[in-house]
Amino acid sequence: MSDQRRRPRHSDSELGMDRRISRRDFFDGASAAAVGGIAAAALAGCAPGDRDWAASPAHPASAASGADYPPGMEGLRGNTQQALSIPHSIRDGRLGSVVNTTRVNDLDEHYDLVVVGSGISGLSAAHFYKKKHPEAKILILDNHDEFGGHARRNEFRPEGREQVLIGYGGTQAIDTPSAYSETAMGLLKELGIEVDRFKDFFDQKFYDKWKLAEEGDTVFLRAEEFQTDHLAVRAKGMSVREWLAGAPLSPESVDQIAALYGDSGDDPMPGLSAQEKQERLSRISYTDYLRDVLGCNDQVVAFMETITSDEWAVPASSWGAIDAWGEGLPGFAGIGLDDSEASEYNCYSLRRFWKFDDPYIHHFPDGNASIARLLVHSLIPGSVPDADELDMESVVLAEFDYSKLDEEGQDVRLRLQSPCTGLAHDGSPSSAERVFVTYHRDGGLHRVTAGHVVMAAWHVMGKYLMQELPSAQRRAMTDASKQPLVYANVVVRNWQPWVELGMRHIRFTGGDWAVAQLDYPVSMGGYEHPEDPSEPIIIQMISAPSPGDMSLRQGAVHARHELLRRPFESFERSIRQTLNRALGDGGFDAARDIEAITVNRWGHGYAREYTRRWDSFWPNGPTPAEAARKRLGRITIANSDAAPNAYTDTAIDQAHRAVEELDEL
Repeated sequence: MSDQRRRPRHSDSELGMDRRISRRDFFDGASAAAVGGIAAAALAGCAPGDRDWAASPAHPASAASGADYPPGMEGLRGNTQQALSIPHSIRDGRLGSVVNTTRVNDLDEHYDLVVVGSGISGLSAAHFYKKKHPEAKILILDNHDEFGGHARRNEFRPEGREQVLIGYGGTQAIDTPSAYSETAMGLLKELGIEVDRFKDFFDQKFYDKWKLAEEGDTVFLRAEEFQTDHLAVRAKGMSVREWLAGAPLSPESVDQIAALYGDSGDDPMPGLSAQEKQERLSRISYTDYLRDVLGCNDQVVAFMETITSDEWAVPASSWGAIDAWGEGLPGFAGIGLDDSEASEYNCYSLRRFWKFDDPYIHHFPDGNASIARLLVHSLIPGSVPDADELDMESVVLAEFDYSKLDEEGQDVRLRLQSPCTGLAHDGSPSSAERVFVTYHRDGGLHRVTAGHVVMAAWHVMGKYLMQELPSAQRRAMTDASKQPLVYANVVVRNWQPWVELGMRHIRFTGGDWAVAQLDYPVSMGGYEHPEDPSEPIIIQMISAPSPGDMSLRQGAVHARHELLRRPFESFERSIRQTLNRALGDGGFDAARDIEAITVNRWGHGYAREYTRRWDSFWPNGPTPAEAARKRLGRITIANSDAAPNAYTDTAIDQAHRAVEELDEL
């Protein structure tokens, strides 16, 4: 591809920043006191037209109501300021200053089970409990205005397309279903999900039809790292040298990258046994390996820095070399390690997926939000009017009525915009008959009682919500610092530039975005993926903002603080600038072509992996997660943090374990 001899600079007008797209999250920059008073009642500015949203009988949040429907809200979504305002005030010891009154309103509501958190783990816990106790009364609380946790659905209605356009704002897919436990796969089957059917729903000939390069074979070298912008697209059959022809790389750098991607090479660690090699790789980062072991220069290191960002939410300078080897990243062809088995030092995900090689096709149009939606409908059948049953196809276009989630008299109630503020037994945890559950809503504090509680929220909040926890367990929960992520869905009027450039996925060598890619080609349940390049489509952009050369936990904390202060306008400008630079040679014009943007900002994203590079206790343990998930009286602990492992089946398995532990009472 031709390169531009500088980093192009576009004015806001040239980028289309003056176009009518939802500009900002209403609460960005708002004081905590202001947020506390209105957080549960308003979401102004989160939807097109700056409309307010409130789930109440007077304002039914159904698909028919357009902007009042959470999946249809554009702008800044995910962990919004209003969703985080109360949890942050609890963390900072200032809850009393942001609520209307510190007096707790005791409601006349008792539940057999209260679940804190309506992500897939929380919803699964309610499902498993209801299966064991069909007559049970269950309340599910969540601080967000939407259920599903990271399994988030984004909907758009672009010009030129009669049907809604559906994207995912978090959890992508049923990853490697062959590795699912009997429990996790059993739940999917109970919900009507037959994973083998995705072979028909996912158009596996789509990319070849349009001659789009394989994932990982397109890299955008930014001027910030390489002095000149350059898009390198590796078509099928192209050598590394052909791929990088014209790139702003020295001949030495091209030689080194070609050697990295080669099928053979000299042993970079001569004289060491296999065990010694693994031990050394476990102590260094992938960047350390490239630079210090293979002798790669700074250009090559910069070229490879983001290769781990999409998969693991951290750059190569923070990701362990042993796990880079385990993932099959470039540079290990000559090392001579037996890859028939995982290394004992590999992270948990690599070890459990080692012998499985499922195609990455098990994807609903909204990612795993469809799993969450099926769970909600199974628990609250009235959530989809006139739909007695839903299956994996009918759920895709099902219209949920959010006003039906928390109706008096139904067995299961899902109370959104209701962050839990405290869990305490009525007496000693060892002998109490019930648990007091306090939460915030409509500016005040309310309390219900429960026979059992499953705490399926982020573990970092556990130590604040459960003051009865032993100090060691509180410290263990603090360790569960999730990796920040941003999933942006950008609706464009057509995808002709991608066809012109011959690619479907771009990795960026730095900046705000790790990757940009065309939406996965999935058609099912009456939903049709765009088939012609002239049609509107979603471009998915993923950001992994954790800086390099830090431990996963330190990097997450650093990035989260920056991320949660960033307004939507800043994200939008970055998206427009980035796509203009990367797609400009294909005829892309952000001001003309971008129709809508939803930014799903996950300050608390992936449950982090334990890696030998940063966690001395791994793999022999004991681990902080083991201590954090211990039952406390009538309260058990779920969430993928309890593994920790950022996969849907893990969330389901941890929910099942938490419910089973309640039988120990």
